[in-house]
Amino acid sequence: MPLDAHGRTELALVLALGGGNLVAEAAHAKTPFVLAGAVICLAWVALRIRGEPGVLRSWGFRTDTLVPALRPVGIATASILAAIAVWAAAAQRLPPPPGFWPTLVLYPLWGIAQQFLLNAVLARRLREALPEWAAWTLATALFSLAHAPDVPLMLLAGAAGALWIPIYRRWPNLWLLGFCHGVLGSAVWYGVLGRDAWLALSGGGAP
Repeated sequence: MPLDAHGRTELALVLALGGGNLVAEAAHAKTPFVLAGAVICLAWVALRIRGEPGVLRSWGFRTDTLVPALRPVGIATASILAAIAVWAAAAQRLPPPPGFWPTLVLYPLWGIAQQFLLNAVLARRLREALPEWAAWTLATALFSLAHAPDVPLMLLAGAAGALWIPIYRRWPNLWLLGFCHGVLGSAVWYGVLGRDAWLALSGGGAP
């Protein structure tokens, strides 16, 4: 089914942001790019809300799917956290440093933004133009590519995207997915990658 005007605009926007992210990463200009991208996205969201008041709910900013989503998202998150804890313990990265805790508080905001772009825009619009399997494959690949050229980060992002896309498809709730994305991202950044997430959030890039 061909995309409508909103679908074409949203897909072009998220692809442009993904490409721009790669350029900004190479130019060491991640912070100004993220700020500019946030302004553009918020402007587009405001326009969509003005023209279609119920669009936030259709995107997944809703509460009716929260309770049904708690079990699958909770199981996935707890399982991954357990694996991260084992890895971090083996790598002698426990307990986490003090910077982990403010990261844990702020990272879910970034997680909600990433889940919105990945699920409510990219995967959703691709499903309107492609078979389900092709949309899932392409959205996962593009989400991974957006984290280039950091290969470990690309692999982790691809694996996360492959999991989050079908969960969102069944239980569309960006609040919960964004929160869990932030928690897992914080844990991965310190426990698996062994990097300073606080520094990354203020200008380096994020999983």
